[in-house]
Amino acid sequence: MKKRKKKKQSLSGAFGTVILFGLGLFVLLFFLSVVVDKNDSEQDGGRALSEDVLTYRDTVEQILAETDQQELAPLVLSIMMQESGGRGNDPMQASESKCGEVGCIEDPHESVIYGVEHFLRMLEEADGEKDVAIQAYNFGAGFIGFVKGNGGVFTEELAVQFAQKQYANLENPEEYRCIRPESEELDACYGDIHYVEAVYSYLPAAEEAFAKK
Repeated sequence: MKKRKKKKQSLSGAFGTVILFGLGLFVLLFFLSVVVDKNDSEQDGGRALSEDVLTYRDTVEQILAETDQQELAPLVLSIMMQESGGRGNDPMQASESKCGEVGCIEDPHESVIYGVEHFLRMLEEADGEKDVAIQAYNFGAGFIGFVKGNGGVFTEELAVQFAQKQYANLENPEEYRCIRPESEELDACYGDIHYVEAVYSYLPAAEEAFAKK
């Protein structure tokens, strides 16, 4: 009788182990499927815009409508997302463009107005070349002339070369924080050498936001 009871307990324990193993495997597979679906979604639809950025959707469109260029609204929102995520008093990070230093703009509405106007100026100077204008929003207008003097077509290689040149000419390069590890490796810690790619990664979500209006 004792041996039979022991055998019964052993079978019960083994059955319980199998159940626990099965539940664990199910949870693991479920988690992996969620991660894969999320990655596929981000790859197909780009990176999401923050709720803070989306609150400026109508404002950006209205400002651009004044010059009949509201089709650029998704791109401007994408720039804002890359600049600040829509947070703070200067969501377009337009202070340096306006007055040469950080923090001179303290009103979000002023930031959006000036940021939009500045981007339109960059676009005009770049003869409508959006990639060049986007990178110039980050690097400054000097990048436009640099591109025109080096073939006239935007490439990331030109962005790296310009960043290297500007970084080498800085009086206090230690004051500049390298945004990306590869920027530090290339001695290109001036601005963001992958800025255009980063901005475009938000564009599908921005276009969808306006399509749903």
